[in-house]
Amino acid sequence: MSDFYFALPRFIAKLAGKHAARSEHNALEAHGIGAVIFFISYLFGLQFVNLRTAVWQIAIVLIVLLFATWVFWLIVLYINALILKLLRALGFFRTMPDAYFQSVLIGTLTTLFACELNRGGSWFSIIGIIWMAAVIANLAAALVLALTDAESRARD
Repeated sequence: MSDFYFALPRFIAKLAGKHAARSEHNALEAHGIGAVIFFISYLFGLQFVNLRTAVWQIAIVLIVLLFATWVFWLIVLYINALILKLLRALGFFRTMPDAYFQSVLIGTLTTLFACELNRGGSWFSIIGIIWMAAVIANLAAALVLALTDAESRARD
């Protein structure tokens, strides 16, 4: 399962004839996707801000929104950890790493934010469309890699 967090870059490398294996701790992928997730969350929050005020007020609001977006993700991940702790106490998902649950939650919320950006009709919708296309492409790449990896393991 961990092989397919960022399946699309692996799939592209495989298509280019390069070695498709990747490290679980690929900082470039993780930080890049993390920045995109934060940006989409920020844009989602920006939709609720009145930008028809003085420039100095807009600047303050934009800075506060940066901090609020960061706090939002801290709270979401904390609640996720509490839910996971409860589920494990009940006997569920004991061997599943926390990162899998966090990835599903973050990916789901970000995709919901991207869907909402699409409904806005501004240039934000382009960002939402790009995110959803990337998610679909990543899922398709994960499926293809899983099938080709299973096929190559069956031959061995």
